[in-house]
Amino acid sequence: MIRIKPMFFVEVILSLMMVSACADSPSLNSSFRPKTQSKTSDLYAQFLYWFTGETLDFAYVEKGDPDNFDHSYKILDFDGAPGFRVGFGYNLSYDGLDTQASYTWFHSTGSSQAKGVVTSVSLAARLSALEPFDLITADTNLHYNIFDVDLGRNFFISKRIAIRPSLGIKGGWINQIIHVNVAKYDVLDLINIYGQDVFHNNFSGVGPKGGATGKLLLGDVNKGCFSILGTLEAGYLWGSWDISDKYLDTLGTKISLKTSPRNFGAMVCHGLIGLGWDCSFNKDRKHFSVQLGYEIEDWLNYLQIFTNISGSQNTDLILQGVNFGMRVDF
Repeated sequence: MIRIKPMFFVEVILSLMMVSACADSPSLNSSFRPKTQSKTSDLYAQFLYWFTGETLDFAYVEKGDPDNFDHSYKILDFDGAPGFRVGFGYNLSYDGLDTQASYTWFHSTGSSQAKGVVTSVSLAARLSALEPFDLITADTNLHYNIFDVDLGRNFFISKRIAIRPSLGIKGGWINQIIHVNVAKYDVLDLINIYGQDVFHNNFSGVGPKGGATGKLLLGDVNKGCFSILGTLEAGYLWGSWDISDKYLDTLGTKISLKTSPRNFGAMVCHGLIGLGWDCSFNKDRKHFSVQLGYEIEDWLNYLQIFTNISGSQNTDLILQGVNFGMRVDF
């Protein structure tokens, strides 16, 4: 039987976010240690470049003839997009505790199209009795605005491993608008019927969260320190969804569908792993650090719109990509 030492899991799970730590060396800043960090503050800013993952079947495509029939679903394709996170913290004088607060902003877009004998996902479009269409295009805009506040405490569990467990509150809103444009051609291949569906899938909520942050110290150069860092975190938000679908075409057809407000909990999981570098200055009284890592966040069952193809979506929203940050403690 193969035996794995418990310490192995401690070092591997250390995908833990930057906590202003340096190695246990006289040449490095020791302000990270709980006994010396009280009544100090920190400011940080992070540049994000995330990619959005969300499965939305906006069209059903039929190809071929009765003897060689093929069909497929078309989904939206998202491009990478920039975002940012800004925050501040204060190290309390009581029991080495500290508090952190941050705001994260991200805006993402996606688009795609389907040609041939195509059916729209929109229940409103089906009610118009104009299907099948010859062309369907779709695009979406996603606006992400999330606030985080937590209370934690830093620990050195060995000379080179630091960990900060924390509890806090997460809240905000994620609004998404989806445009689905449909078209039919006449015998001259000119558009003679044009319609558009507008979906809204807007979420807002607030709830508790918890996790752990920290780093594994690798080595130092002069007054700098290299490390492996990251975070593991989960939250449960009591939320509300505002969902609607409006259809309008050139024949004057107007159809509006709106679901009853949906109120239930939303689970979100967040993680980061990367590399960091820290240094001290001003006679070791202040501290500067940078980080570069990979970040991922999964909002379970975020997409709640109802379609005529696959019913209620209940699809995850996954945001992942690069996180580059800078921080100063003073």
